[in-house]
Amino acid sequence: MTLIGLPIWKILALAVLGAIAGGSSGLLGIGGGIIMVPVLVVAFAYSQQMSQGTALAVMIPTALTGAYTYASAHKVSWAPALVMVIGAVIGARYGATLALHLPQAVLRTLFALLLVGVAVRMMPRGTSSEMGMLAGVLIIAAVVRLFILR
Repeated sequence: MTLIGLPIWKILALAVLGAIAGGSSGLLGIGGGIIMVPVLVVAFAYSQQMSQGTALAVMIPTALTGAYTYASAHKVSWAPALVMVIGAVIGARYGATLALHLPQAVLRTLFALLLVGVAVRMMPRGTSSEMGMLAGVLIIAAVVRLFILR
């Protein structure tokens, strides 16, 4: 059985993905793309470009809803937000155009490296031996991604 051209199981799975991404967006202030893009690529076999475009389209109402909720609690700094909007709109236009012209393998690798960089930056600082072990794991993961999982 299908609805809107999709099987029911896929509609349910995508709705759950949307709920997780939206909840993370509102709770942590992260773009749902960090969650949606990898899941759409891996679990649903969407292309990198299709996953990114889909995640961006989903984030429009999600971001507006979250921003409204924060604004209602007086937790939005409007002047910096408006200044960032100007740069973000211009950057999004050129970034999306570039993404559409890059080979999928290059775009996927750049996205993976971004996720690794964000994860490393956000991790609590540990001892030097813990951080050394983490760096080793990340290097192995990057090598596997770049040279083995082509």
